[in-house]
Amino acid sequence: MSDNIHEIPDPVEHYAERASGLPDQVTLRDGTPAWVGPLLPGDGEDLAREYQTLSFASKRHRFLSAVRELTPAMLEHLVDEVDGSNHVALVLFAEQDDGLVPVGIGRIVRYREIPDAADLAVTVKDAWHGRGVATALLPLLINQRPPGVTHILTEVAADNAASLAMLRRVGEVQVHPAGYGVLDVEVDLVGQGQRHHEVVQGQRLHAVLGTSERERLRSRDRQAGV
Repeated sequence: MSDNIHEIPDPVEHYAERASGLPDQVTLRDGTPAWVGPLLPGDGEDLAREYQTLSFASKRHRFLSAVRELTPAMLEHLVDEVDGSNHVALVLFAEQDDGLVPVGIGRIVRYREIPDAADLAVTVKDAWHGRGVATALLPLLINQRPPGVTHILTEVAADNAASLAMLRRVGEVQVHPAGYGVLDVEVDLVGQGQRHHEVVQGQRLHAVLGTSERERLRSRDRQAGV
């Protein structure tokens, strides 16, 4: 834990009142009740703390590299830039014992260079893998995507079968090997068809995936479920 992260109240008190006002209640695959709502401006400390609970494998799969902790600059991107329009972030809180805990977060971020395409990622805490957290978050995230977005354009680790399966749930998928254990992925959300074809192996599916701006966007997911 970073020295500048303060202790937070007990989860029962910290999240129960918040969940009572969340707009979407869902049930996970194993029957666990859960609630989904937007990431809030005051969630930065929770975000940083929960990031520390991710396993090395989860960090590597999500970010294609290991990041030890969230810096203030990362938190600015992750929290302050969420505007509910071009950058949407949703948190899933699940019942555990006698309280509520944040177990997953999903983001969808419009590319400035490609207004009808967006990046998408869902991060789930390790203990909640396989319980349907991503399945519950995805439809809500897609329904609240930035207006006019018709395609998802993202990258995943080549050995991250779970992320590929997640993306295939939301539309027709094109997978392109980009080299160094990375796959570029385009998802057609509205049935318009794939837009990038005959890309040379080792090159990017779209130039935006190889830009410095993409590195900034990648930092949007360096967390573990607020």
